[in-house]
Amino acid sequence: MTLMENIYKSLNENALVDTAEEFSTDWCWRSKSWFAVQKNKQADFAIPAAINCLNVVKIKLALQHIRHGKLGSFVDDEIETLRDVRDQLEAYLLKQHRIAVVTDAPELGDKETA
Repeated sequence: MTLMENIYKSLNENALVDTAEEFSTDWCWRSKSWFAVQKNKQADFAIPAAINCLNVVKIKLALQHIRHGKLGSFVDDEIETLRDVRDQLEAYLLKQHRIAVVTDAPELGDKETA
């Protein structure tokens, strides 16, 4: 099973994603059929899809931490799952593609970067 399939399975089992189509579009920023095509080809994440997924995981993890302040231990499983997925994606990018850090891109027109 590929990392992509393992991540989808983990997110699905923990009710963080409902369908492969949702995973494709909302988590990896790809077409609805992307996961099915990748799975059929027995292919794993390409760099852009892995980075997109990692960025979504980081955002959702931050939101879950905010929810934790309000809901307490009710979101602990989700936080643990998202941390695990984040760690897997970061390890994959480092080991397979030698990408050590993924940062947020500055906004276009940001005067500090111009």
